[in-house]
Amino acid sequence: MKPTPELLLAHDRPGPRYTSYPTVPSWTTDVDDTVLATALAGVQAPVAVYVHVPFCREQCWFCGCNQVVSGRQSAGDRYLDALQKQLDALVLPTPVMDTARIHLGGGTPTWLDLRQLERLYDLLFARFRPIDGAELSVELDPDVTSDEQMDLLADRGVTRISVGVQSTDPVVLQAIHRPQETGRVQRCLEKARDHGMRGLNVDLIYGLPHQTRERFAQTLRDVLAVSPDRFAVYSYAHVPWLKRHQAHIDTEALPGPIDKMALFLQVEETLHEAGFDSVGMDHFALPDDELAIASRQGTLHRNFMGYTTRSDLPLIGLGVSAISELDDVYAQQLPHLGAWYRAVEDGSRVVERGIRLSAEDRLRKDVIASLMCNFRVRKGEIAARHGVDFDAHFASALASLAPLVDEGLAELHPDRVEVTPLGRYLVRNVAMAFDDRLGDGRFSRTV
Repeated sequence: MKPTPELLLAHDRPGPRYTSYPTVPSWTTDVDDTVLATALAGVQAPVAVYVHVPFCREQCWFCGCNQVVSGRQSAGDRYLDALQKQLDALVLPTPVMDTARIHLGGGTPTWLDLRQLERLYDLLFARFRPIDGAELSVELDPDVTSDEQMDLLADRGVTRISVGVQSTDPVVLQAIHRPQETGRVQRCLEKARDHGMRGLNVDLIYGLPHQTRERFAQTLRDVLAVSPDRFAVYSYAHVPWLKRHQAHIDTEALPGPIDKMALFLQVEETLHEAGFDSVGMDHFALPDDELAIASRQGTLHRNFMGYTTRSDLPLIGLGVSAISELDDVYAQQLPHLGAWYRAVEDGSRVVERGIRLSAEDRLRKDVIASLMCNFRVRKGEIAARHGVDFDAHFASALASLAPLVDEGLAELHPDRVEVTPLGRYLVRNVAMAFDDRLGDGRFSRTV
């Protein structure tokens, strides 16, 4: 059955909690700095490291990230001073830990100038040693990033960049207050390739004001012309009650639900025709990219930093709002920059919220992550990892899948639960059957 916007929207509903981490309303406050410190003291190398750099040059009206607009470059120095204090205070099993991944996100990491970027990597490398084959990646705003910054990133070992394009349509860009030159996108990717970087990603957003199929087609042509290796394609979430700057966006100019879903199907069709494979829920990659290979082999995983081929890496989050994802502890640092500064500088509580995962949490997270990433759950693997009889433990969940099986969205087999090609568009609906916390709070929609 060919997917249509009408068919997909007929199944729209709040989605599951365990898609990659507990949804915020389910988090508790009993995880504090002491709990996080104890967990960090027991992590095993190699680890993954995420650093949040919150600063941006201008406020994009569509943005849902934790960011701060600042025109004072000195703000970066204070932030790096605080990061240094936080890194110095980390109690890890060894003074310098091997790491397989370091990712800078934001905000705009390249808001930092050359001196500040170099200092940031010096701080990180003083505590974390990249192993052979480690992935060092950075999120970039192409209109902010200079050639000199690209050279510095390469010199410090960066292997991959992710370029936030969102749209190349001047009408859309004006409506979301995002100054951008398509030529800068191309220049960033060219510089990255010149330095031997691979897995180059472009971010796009569908559902922005004034987007139509015709206008979006030109954006897709523009970004395909600069030859990225990957695409991450996200749905615009209009939540002005959470992000007040989104109130500047004209809601009358936003595509309706059917038109918005048609845009995603257009992306998929266009990228498939261009030779890209679908990866997980919202990514696309060339067939020889490691994400596409992992997707075909059924070994794809997802954490706070996105899709990854490594599921065994403890994730250490640094900076304002950063989240650490360890074996059985999630902990998020204070999201407000002023409060975070005070906590780090005074040595007071920096963890705002977190959760300890029970054995049941870890079991259900594993099942749902398998569905979301690889569109199947192998019962024997889950049983071996968690010591449960899958069919008995999830008897009610399997029974609740019957309507989705009847609709051709899922298949139940003696050894596995499989999401059908049609069901992949609605994989969150399949995953909901295994979520025991749907009543805990507000959740994103399933499509």
